[in-house]
Amino acid sequence: MRVAVIRATLLIAAAGPLLGACWGPEHPDRARYEYMYMHGVFQPPYTAFPTGIERGNWKCYDEKISKEFDCTFVRGGWNQYHYVYRARR
Repeated sequence: MRVAVIRATLLIAAAGPLLGACWGPEHPDRARYEYMYMHGVFQPPYTAFPTGIERGNWKCYDEKISKEFDCTFVRGGWNQYHYVYRARR
């Protein structure tokens, strides 16, 4: 019985950090991401939202529901997203 408890504890301790990495990005993280738009303000050098095929390079993050979306199909309502970002190149 005691061995089973120790094994379960070790398994949970080992799986915790691995599962924690799967929950998505933490924002803002300027070391990992390049931001175009944050909390209603464009970040220099950007002054407008992406258009055309360029939208596929950006992610839109809705902080209210803690979910990220591909910006490809966003046609309006950009202000609902707290962050528009992409991975640093």
